[in-house]
Amino acid sequence: MGISLSGIGTVGKEQLISSCSNGEPNWLYIPTKGKSSKTHAEFVSEIKELARRAATTANKTEYEYISRQVLGLRAEYLSDVAPDRKQLYEQAKNTIKKQTGNSKCKGCGELSLLDFLEKAEGKSSNFAEKQFALAGGTLNCPILTTGGYGAEIQYQGVTVLSNLGNGWGYEMTPAELAKKDEFYSKSATTSSTGGLL
Repeated sequence: MGISLSGIGTVGKEQLISSCSNGEPNWLYIPTKGKSSKTHAEFVSEIKELARRAATTANKTEYEYISRQVLGLRAEYLSDVAPDRKQLYEQAKNTIKKQTGNSKCKGCGELSLLDFLEKAEGKSSNFAEKQFALAGGTLNCPILTTGGYGAEIQYQGVTVLSNLGNGWGYEMTPAELAKKDEFYSKSATTSSTGGLL
């Protein structure tokens, strides 16, 4: 019998949208440096238990609960190779606050007709054309089609955290992608009968 977690929490672009109701990133599901102190054996045990539970449940609500647990455990597992997204987020939030007076890092407010007129006359500096240096990364604030600005935080060429109007998302670095594959391989181990547990 085959039991695997490989379908849980994966998406085509390796990007996950995870925001709290207050608009902040949901750090339960977003990997960030130094998030876990579990041993390798503890991870393997938890991964195998979640794989067993996922394979044996027929209840959709329970399966969704297990899926969220898998995503949380995966975020912890990736934390030893993850960039410090939490620190980058705080730096970006402070940068946006200094630039715009907006204390939330979820976009920088609406664009007004005055903004467009000043831009046309060359009088204003477009916030979206600026790139802000962060310790270990950069912040870009693209104009959203829905109005206002978004936030994209890049680290080593990867958009490690972004909010483009639909919540906070992240993409994995190459090291995280490799570690993610290792995470999902832990749920597939050979039993004494030759099948996968």
